[in-house]
Amino acid sequence: MIVLVCTSFMTAFTQLNQMAMVSRLYTGAYAQAQSQIDLIASDTPFQPQNGLIPTELTPGTTTATVAVYQDPVSNNTINGTMTTTVTTANTNYTQGTTTETLYLYEAYVNVAYTYRGKNYSVAFSTLRTSDI
Repeated sequence: MIVLVCTSFMTAFTQLNQMAMVSRLYTGAYAQAQSQIDLIASDTPFQPQNGLIPTELTPGTTTATVAVYQDPVSNNTINGTMTTTVTTANTNYTQGTTTETLYLYEAYVNVAYTYRGKNYSVAFSTLRTSDI
């Protein structure tokens, strides 16, 4: 009977520990993706009409390896792949007889990682218009 109770407790605690680790990894991936979105939203100057475009907002796809989690005791690191895709979604609008271009860039950030053979990912997107 005691063996059965001990086995049940060990199984439950192992499962709880795994769920806690999945949560820590998600939080790390979330922080990496949010940090990239914050950089995209705040990097200046962003004036495409004048040719001033920060590197983070250059249209195209970039990929980087990021640390999703680093264990404070063993220093083991779980890495993920952050993929950032920037596209232009410029549109024209007319007010009276004047036609203007609205410079609109869309950024999509995805952080993907693997834990215990299962794939996970966190994704964000944002829009950015010219500073002026």
